[in-house]
Amino acid sequence: MIRLEMRKKPILFSLENCKRCEYVKSRIPDGVDIEIKTYPHDIKDWSPEQLAEACYYEVYTDLQRTAPILLLPDGRKITSVIEIKNLLKELKG
Repeated sequence: MIRLEMRKKPILFSLENCKRCEYVKSRIPDGVDIEIKTYPHDIKDWSPEQLAEACYYEVYTDLQRTAPILLLPDGRKITSVIEIKNLLKELKG
């Protein structure tokens, strides 16, 4: 599991033209500090930087199967849309 000691906020990895991703992004509560990274839907269109970033955060393989992915500061990866939505509500406090 990846450790993100320096990272204080979660990262939402999403893909372009992804209905599940748009659903989650449209329901991020105001005030939630989250970084959003949106990549082209087709992996062939990813830039070298996007490929490197996805590998660095260990979401490269996951994004080929599903999106969105919420990467928490403790390294946990959440792929369930309902879980992501509920967790984002909790983060608002």
